[in-house]
Amino acid sequence: MGAGGDKPQMVSPVKTPDCPYPIYSNGLSNEGLYGYTNSAKIFDESVTVSARGTIGFVSLRHIPYVPIVRLVTLVPHREILSAKYLFLWLKQLHIAGTGTTQQQLTVPAFQKTEILVPSIDIIASFDEIVDPIYQKIWSNQTENERLALIRDTLLPRLISGELDVSDLDL
Repeated sequence: MGAGGDKPQMVSPVKTPDCPYPIYSNGLSNEGLYGYTNSAKIFDESVTVSARGTIGFVSLRHIPYVPIVRLVTLVPHREILSAKYLFLWLKQLHIAGTGTTQQQLTVPAFQKTEILVPSIDIIASFDEIVDPIYQKIWSNQTENERLALIRDTLLPRLISGELDVSDLDL
């Protein structure tokens, strides 16, 4: 368990070949996506929890990424617990912060959170059920990104008249 660090020096607002790794913060929109960078810090499937502002917003992360300020990152030991189980367990909790002026969730306070850890057999059965579901979700997200890129490439050409579709039989 760790807290997100500073924003990387190299940041792009869009995914590029030079900046393929997402940067996540504590925001709600777009799963907290802040931008993209050239080097990841977390490589394993993990869970992030917003630690300030949108306290308790829980996300499952499955691709290499960089967590930045106000984000707690949890990378479970695979032989004990899966990230998907941890994500769903934390999502059903009401995670609250401390503080009077600005609520915050600190790593020491969050470490006191109790997690029900089933036997390894139950976790394995759980993962057999949920893994295909998440694989489909992530596959759909990748396809959506690909289709959005095609749309963003073709739409300006269509609007400018560079791309002629008058002969299409719709």
